[in-house]
Amino acid sequence: MKTLKPFSSALVASLLLAGSAHAQSRMERAQDRHEVRQNAAQRSDDRMDVAELERVLERFDAARGRRNNAAELAAVDNRLRELLRAELAESRAETSQAKAEARKEWGESRAENRDDVRDARVEAASLAARKTIARELNSLMGARSPAQLNRKRELIVELVRLGKQEVRQDRQEQREDRKDVRDNRHR
Repeated sequence: MKTLKPFSSALVASLLLAGSAHAQSRMERAQDRHEVRQNAAQRSDDRMDVAELERVLERFDAARGRRNNAAELAAVDNRLRELLRAELAESRAETSQAKAEARKEWGESRAENRDDVRDARVEAASLAARKTIARELNSLMGARSPAQLNRKRELIVELVRLGKQEVRQDRQEQREDRKDVRDNRHR
């Protein structure tokens, strides 16, 4: 009887560990699926943001090409101001989220840790670039000289470029998340 008790304790401990590992694996898979859905929504939102910035650029170019365009340029300035406010808020949230994910998942594989840290750095750099552009665009709001309008156009084009770059990064992130889902499924 005495030899059965240590054996049964070891069996119970093994079963508990196996159950715990299985539960953790299910939680990881659920988290991975959530990230895939979240990234798909983010990518869709980023594509819409790029399309809207491209429309603003078209409106800006059309307004610049007309005479007596002060009202049209003012409308473009107002829309651009709204978009920048939303973009900065979104970029701040994405930066915070990426940093939190990098901290939260520190115990993962080295490759996943590197990906999370890289994502956080990319988001922080994107936010810094948008802030710089926003400050300069803010100083050009209402400006009408040809040089100022040229510079404003360059900055809008840079915002479009940043947006397209973010969409490409979203695609890469989505590929990584799908790989994580596959890897966790095979564990």
